[in-house]
Amino acid sequence: MKRARWGFVALVVFLLACVTVNIYFPVTAAEKTAEEIVKEVREQIPEKEEEEKNLPDGSEKQSWHFIKVAYAQGGEALEVSNASIRAIKASLKDRYPAILPYLQKGIVGENQDGFVEVRTMEGLALPGKAQVKQLVDAENKDRTNLYREVGNALKIDQNQVGRLQEIFAKEWQKSVPPGSWIQADDGSWVTR
Repeated sequence: MKRARWGFVALVVFLLACVTVNIYFPVTAAEKTAEEIVKEVREQIPEKEEEEKNLPDGSEKQSWHFIKVAYAQGGEALEVSNASIRAIKASLKDRYPAILPYLQKGIVGENQDGFVEVRTMEGLALPGKAQVKQLVDAENKDRTNLYREVGNALKIDQNQVGRLQEIFAKEWQKSVPPGSWIQADDGSWVTR
């Protein structure tokens, strides 16, 4: 009888040890959000200005811009947004023209963790090196805050923010100009 009781207790302990906690992670929402945010941040500004020059007056320019934004977002407003996310996106978008030449020259690249990374400082004078470091630090600080805020908005457990960063990393990498450097899953650097 005692053996049966201990056997039962051992079985219960074993079964409890095998139970895993499944933490919800909204993959589809995270992918859509990352795609929309990266597209908005990396949107080419000169192209928009050129198209708007061809419109006859200011009122049509405003309505054309609204239609263009709605169309670019698939006719839907961005679902994951708040004041913090909008401010971070604006900061990233404002900085992108300054980072773009360094991406194109291969000085910085998009790593596999969703951040920009200095690859080489070769050919840069001291002021250029300082500027690259400052841009990369500011960009990565904004991206860290963006991932945290998007995670909060999607109700993602903070332990799962790394998965969100991986999703964003793929989108950032897809958005770089051809010839830019991206980090592959194995850690090696390749040109896009």
